[in-house]
Amino acid sequence: MRTSACPCCASPAEDSANTPAYTQCRQCGHRWRVPVKPTERQYYETLVARNDPHTPWFKRKIAERTAALIPLLIPRVRRILEVGCAEGELGRAIKAHSPLVYDGVELSKDAELARTKLDQVFRTPVDQLDSAPYELIVSFHVLEHIADPGQELQAWAARLAPEGTLLIEVPNQAGHPLLANDLNPEHLHQFSPASLAVLLASQGFSIQTLSLGHYESPVYPDSIRVLAQRQFQAERQQADLLQRFRARLPGPCIAYGIGGDFLNYVAPVAEYLEIQALVDSDPGKRGLQFGRYQVEAYDPEHHGAVPILICSIKFGANIRQQLLSMGVAPELIIGLEEIYEAP
Repeated sequence: MRTSACPCCASPAEDSANTPAYTQCRQCGHRWRVPVKPTERQYYETLVARNDPHTPWFKRKIAERTAALIPLLIPRVRRILEVGCAEGELGRAIKAHSPLVYDGVELSKDAELARTKLDQVFRTPVDQLDSAPYELIVSFHVLEHIADPGQELQAWAARLAPEGTLLIEVPNQAGHPLLANDLNPEHLHQFSPASLAVLLASQGFSIQTLSLGHYESPVYPDSIRVLAQRQFQAERQQADLLQRFRARLPGPCIAYGIGGDFLNYVAPVAEYLEIQALVDSDPGKRGLQFGRYQVEAYDPEHHGAVPILICSIKFGANIRQQLLSMGVAPELIIGLEEIYEAP
């Protein structure tokens, strides 16, 4: 029995007795096989008329995909790349809705028809593209055809703008609830929701949404659809968090409530803030040392009219009332939730 590593989670896996054409991973449920056709590019370059635009199922999937993409066309999306754009019908529908750049990648001869509808169509793999970054990259029923999906995702990531979004759709396992196995010889992978999620994470993507049951055709009515973005690096995360703190606390401030929330959500960036004092109403915390500060009691006369950051979610309302009763102006009181909640 042949053993190999899962292309999604890298776990050791063995050939499946239930699906002999495939190797199956017991950890994430992924199935895959070695291609028996010529290299992907050579094979797909010979194909033409992959879709029949006159069928009701083709019209149904284009309408459904158009409806899914339109909400993503926020003002910052100016350039879209569709990997596997076929004849370009989805791009035509999107361009009719919004004046943006819509490029495609299509290895088959359908690229010639797509060029009459889209801005540019490349008949080359994504890793060979020389183009400006895209705010949105979409790919419907392509990744299951590619021998090394991880390497392909790396190529997509390299052409995605820093805040860009990736939309991927692939069959959910066999793609039909009544089929135990997908025998389509072009499909080298049968993804599960878990295996697709693990694969994206391994390539530096963070999933925003994952949903099932998306329609591709009568024989593939059950597809996985994922929206993902590249994961922020630690430096970027800290910079974005500091920006939120400084928007509410642009100058000197006092940190009130030195407990778990302070340690978890304020202390990691405290050295970059202009904190003048740490204060707490609990006498048992007085004198505790945190870096260059000792916890003290709040004294309106001593601490002056300086903004106060309430460093507690659970007790925030009580602390706010206590400060108001001491005569602190409401506009000087900032809750931790005001910083961490999404703007």
